Amino acid sequence: MVTAIVIPILILYFYWVTKKEKAKQRQNWEMLDQVRLEARIYGTITYLHTEKKRYYHELYMMVTTIRMQSGDRTITAVYRQPFKQGWKEFNLHPGSIVTLEGQWEKDTFIAGIIKKS
Repeated sequence: MVTAIVIPILILYFYWVTKKEKAKQRQNWEMLDQVRLEARIYGTITYLHTEKKRYYHELYMMVTTIRMQSGDRTITAVYRQPFKQGWKEFNLHPGSIVTLEGQWEKDTFIAGIIKKS
């Protein structure tokens, strides 16, 4: 008798927790490309690579890794975007001069805006 009551309650509880977590992850996924614009770097692209990565279950993100020469140092920058239906790749290539705005996370620059100069 107890199991007939407890098991459905447990199932409903875990369904509710899972649904709540999925909504939270979707909201975080939609805000991937919104980065605080605290710093600006300028330089020439030496390496550019874009790949599709799994973010959460059926949600994917496009991660663009940019290595750029700025003065006498090489900077690694990462630009993350949610992978949606109308996603388009940047029109950038090695040798392009760009300005990136975003924030620093340890030794990696997380870009929020990419402007081609």
